[in-house]
Amino acid sequence: MPRLSDLLNESSEKNKLFDLVSEGKLKRAARNRKPSKHHKKRFPVSDFVALDFETTGLESKDDRIIEIGAVRFHNGSVQEEFSSLVNPCKPIPKAIVELTGITDADVKDAPLFEDVAHRLLTFLDTLPLCGHQVEFDIGFLNEELKRLGRPRISNQSIDTALISRIILPRLAGYSLGHVARSIEQVLESAHRALDDARASGMVAVELLSRLEELSPDVRQQMASFAPASLFKKILIQSVGKKRDLSSRTFSMLPKPPKRLAFPEEFVSLEIAEVQANFSIDGPLVSSMPGFSPRSSQTKMAEKVAEALNTESFLVAEAGTGTGKSLAYLLPAALFALKNDCRIFISTYTKNLQDQLVSKDIPQVGSLLGDGLKYTVLKGRSNYLCRNRFSKLLAGRLGNLSPRERSGVLPLIRWAEETVNGDIEEQSQFSRRSFSKIWNLISADSQQCRGRSCSMFSNCFLQNARQKALGSHLVVINHALFFSEICAEATFLGKIGPMIFDEAHHLQDSGYQHLRTEVDTNRINRYLELLTNLQKKIEKSQVPESFQKLGKTLKKTLKRLRKEASEAQSELDRWVTRQDEDQVQYQFAYRDEPFEKLSSVGSFEFALTEIQDVLGDLKQLCIQTIDEKGIKELESEVASAAERTSQFKADYAYLRAAVTEGHVFWIEGNHNRGWVKLCGVPLDIGEILGGVWAANECGLVFTSATLSVNGAFDHFLPKLGLVGELAERTFSEVFPTPFHASQALNISAVQAPEPDTQDYTVYLAEMIAQMHRKLRKNTLVLFTSHVMLRNVYSLLRAMPGIDKTNLLAQNITGNRHVILGEFKKMRGAILLGADSFWEGVDAPGEACEIVVIARLPFPVPTHPLVRAIGKKFESECGESFFSYSIPEAIVRFRQGAGRLIRSKMDRGALVVLDKRIVTKPYGKKFVRSLHGELQVVQNGEQLLQELETYFQTMYG
Repeated sequence: MPRLSDLLNESSEKNKLFDLVSEGKLKRAARNRKPSKHHKKRFPVSDFVALDFETTGLESKDDRIIEIGAVRFHNGSVQEEFSSLVNPCKPIPKAIVELTGITDADVKDAPLFEDVAHRLLTFLDTLPLCGHQVEFDIGFLNEELKRLGRPRISNQSIDTALISRIILPRLAGYSLGHVARSIEQVLESAHRALDDARASGMVAVELLSRLEELSPDVRQQMASFAPASLFKKILIQSVGKKRDLSSRTFSMLPKPPKRLAFPEEFVSLEIAEVQANFSIDGPLVSSMPGFSPRSSQTKMAEKVAEALNTESFLVAEAGTGTGKSLAYLLPAALFALKNDCRIFISTYTKNLQDQLVSKDIPQVGSLLGDGLKYTVLKGRSNYLCRNRFSKLLAGRLGNLSPRERSGVLPLIRWAEETVNGDIEEQSQFSRRSFSKIWNLISADSQQCRGRSCSMFSNCFLQNARQKALGSHLVVINHALFFSEICAEATFLGKIGPMIFDEAHHLQDSGYQHLRTEVDTNRINRYLELLTNLQKKIEKSQVPESFQKLGKTLKKTLKRLRKEASEAQSELDRWVTRQDEDQVQYQFAYRDEPFEKLSSVGSFEFALTEIQDVLGDLKQLCIQTIDEKGIKELESEVASAAERTSQFKADYAYLRAAVTEGHVFWIEGNHNRGWVKLCGVPLDIGEILGGVWAANECGLVFTSATLSVNGAFDHFLPKLGLVGELAERTFSEVFPTPFHASQALNISAVQAPEPDTQDYTVYLAEMIAQMHRKLRKNTLVLFTSHVMLRNVYSLLRAMPGIDKTNLLAQNITGNRHVILGEFKKMRGAILLGADSFWEGVDAPGEACEIVVIARLPFPVPTHPLVRAIGKKFESECGESFFSYSIPEAIVRFRQGAGRLIRSKMDRGALVVLDKRIVTKPYGKKFVRSLHGELQVVQNGEQLLQELETYFQTMYG
């Protein structure tokens, strides 16, 4: 049987690549191999080796291989296997032991790598290698060979992680386990070399055989763009005859609806009409299975309608189970249809945004008929720019590394299939890992050519905007509200009525999205932008006058790059002089503290020089007529000039730090050579108050947690609903329909103080004992990732803990992945921080215990928190009771709300931070709970009460 490498070198036999198939069905040579229903009989690789190593760490120069797994495949079936433990001659770190189960004792008598190297290389031969992120394994192998004085291997390779992102575009995650399960392949022991190698080989067998599911145009584009690799050759062979892509056009987007006009005068809703929809014999009961009238929901819907009718502001706290989405959506839809106008609905989280658009609004639409038009609108940077993406694929946006080219490949298929162009639709491309790429191809305003773009009429961003202008309900997020609606000018025109769900996040969103930042990464991206422009000018066929300015740009850019480096180094030294001896730092500054730092000032001056050169280039572009070379550069020169002006203004603002009512701070990491300057307005409420005052329509602010012990005094000033605006504002609590008896709230008096080292051990032991005694799905909420990681390590080492049922945020997976696994498991422990305090909906047995590890006070050391605290001190005389406690109570209520999600739920809220009992302010937290808090003396009694509660609950 010929090898793949042989076939790829025989042009006359290129069509044989997809004809190499085994006779009949693939025989199952690997244990637990399940035939996939998708598997086809066209498989392009005859012989290859799947390879995997377990190592002592991630750095090939310092770490060592501890286990080898290699599996030879022939015609899609396992032919032979090779495995061996390896003595690394160094201790195996605890984290690696926990991950793999391989201990120092296991490898003590294992052979050294030099003893197995020859057998391994003989097994690999010159065959192609495959694996999940196989370059990692090849890198380790070559480093080990280098230590032995042996030559590097040069086998061709193929990465199943990349292929899975292309062939399986809708997976929630792309770990080897996720991919294997998606094709019904069992991965027996994840993070053991032989099992991982076998699974990655099976993944390759399945997915490479499905390449022909992609359109020829997509494969051709991938083949042209992919870096030199085995996968590129497979793509080339799969296409056959080369296709001409130069005249290829994108599919036309659906025509958006007609724009809705802003009414001169709004027609009021009949409150009785709203009430009728929620009544026992109303349309909701008959059209929505499982719907039953709830008095809180009906009352809230009435108040929403009243706010829209009277152009007033409703602050509505809707307890868990109220059904607040329907309570505001139905009257909003009725009002929008009656007035043929838009109503914006703003959320904080993507999860709620998706729920509204995919479930809740369609339900309302089906109830009201076909007339209701709705859409979701996001910020510019969420949408793909088709024009710039085409330029990227054509190599006109600068040189990309092989890693970056591989990272772009999944986008080629997505760009062909998407009708919205919203990058959040897909999970194959990481904006965080490839931020440089996405900045090049997103519809960012500084790169947008507007109506002069050849693809303007078929643009994702413009299509989304036109849909928004023609829709009755437009779902946005708080970020877009601050960047678009709070701006001085917006394409949306008059805004009209708005509803803010998750309104407790509005102020924090303001701090996040009105913040100005200049950091090392932004500087590097800016310098790269200028470098690409300068190189394009250098290579372009343009007049001498333009080339002369290009040379001036090159010279000035060289100076700017030098000043940027020196400015960052000088800032780093300045931080050290402020007695900030920690590697990672963050502290406030004020009133031109960098005035005497010459390089910091020189960098700003160099920006002025760049600004002048770009201004001259821009003017020359405007003056030049019918010069093709210049016209091709015009938009990029204009974009660079605009970005320079913004960058210089931001830098000057942060350097001076004199703007009244603003907070400034510096943060960074000495070891990483990273530094960031930040500035933000302190009083977000004042900004929002101006927006509300200019809006003559009704507004609704809602969330499950807006009040503190029934009062809204803490919330209203955050949103600027004070002074004259208070006269238009009315607030109300719409209580949960759930009964307090559905949950046991419990805490113990005798426990270590939460700031001591003993507390982490106590916390881990209590969680472990609950797990052993009760075997209930338990969500543990942390305020610190450091504590979370420490508790996770302790739990893994404890007897009686099922490690496969122990999930931890950003350790065993991201939020989305581990939450999905948690809901499917029983007897699982999920350790979460940050986002797990809200938005987690795991009813029934999916979550029967919620543990609050610490009372969630704001981080007292953050410069912004300190500044807010000082503001409260000046206004109220102190900040702890007027700011820190109310903030913590709102967060505490969010965490407690994760427990009871339906009328059938039962469970226990366990507060292990004893301050809720021992401190005077603890009573404020207790009063915020739905139901009483049972207090016991110690952890042993707490466990007994929990055991009794669950035994009684289940009879």
